[in-house]
Amino acid sequence: MSRVFRPRTWQQQRRQLMQMLAQTVRALLQHHREDDEAWDMAAFLAMTLDEIAQTVERTVEPWEKRDYWVKADRFRQDWAWATDISQGLHQALHAHAWDHVLHHIARLFPHISDTRLPKRPRWGHRPWDGAYTRWRQRYAPPSTAQSPT
Repeated sequence: MSRVFRPRTWQQQRRQLMQMLAQTVRALLQHHREDDEAWDMAAFLAMTLDEIAQTVERTVEPWEKRDYWVKADRFRQDWAWATDISQGLHQALHAHAWDHVLHHIARLFPHISDTRLPKRPRWGHRPWDGAYTRWRQRYAPPSTAQSPT
């Protein structure tokens, strides 16, 4: 059986996701209004935080197999904010409460403040386009799916 080749490590993927978070928050701060694009950005942030939480779990799996429980627990604690803020954003999106969305986005600032954005990002100019629709398809119950405006 051949080895599984993973071209990017979980750390590299997490760094790129953090850069995407920072780009989206900066764009949202310059946006100044609640419209479809703002809801796309909020949904994109929630789903990106979910992906960060998944990379954390995939990072600690090999450590736990080697019985490095303390190292795995510390790493999870260092990144627990991602799951916490993601859950808050999901609840705010379900409740369609823009003020709660802004509260949870403000909680992101300490974690993305030192994130540097690449000069030419690989993910495009607006990675959040259509994110609210994707979020509704994935997370919202069919009977309560509603338009953001």
